Amino acid sequence: MFVRRAVLWLVWGERVVFFAIGVLLFLAAITLLKDSAVVLLKMYVGGGLPATAYGSQFLDVVLLVLIFVELAYTVILSLRGSVLLAEPFLIVGLSAVIRRMLVITVDEVGGHGSPVANNIPELAILMGIVLVFVGSIVILRHQPKTETEFRDGDPLEGPA
Repeated sequence: MFVRRAVLWLVWGERVVFFAIGVLLFLAAITLLKDSAVVLLKMYVGGGLPATAYGSQFLDVVLLVLIFVELAYTVILSLRGSVLLAEPFLIVGLSAVIRRMLVITVDEVGGHGSPVANNIPELAILMGIVLVFVGSIVILRHQPKTETEFRDGDPLEGPA
């Protein structure tokens, strides 16, 4: 009886912490979205820098917003059930890698980055990471679903 109550309190404590993290992630995403609108306005009006510089900043912020939203989605998934899936984490990682690749290439085009020869090794490594993430997602999507992935209930109740 004591162990069951202790587990119940820990499960609810975990849910409260995940809820707080989810709220903070969404607040951060909304704040970054506001910043992206400011950068987009500067790009449209022309605030002294070339459009490619503002484009790079805008792309950087918007992709960061997507990463925050994907992380918040992962938190929501963990609140819905006791099974934590790997695919949302892979998508967050993929978004982060693509974000970095785009920032490097946009900086190159705008003339703000280092020469192309200095970035080729980093871009090659990032491309390899993209291939690994995409391959992992494809493998996960082609695996048969297990019984625990379909369960929607309280983790204390066991399988439905």
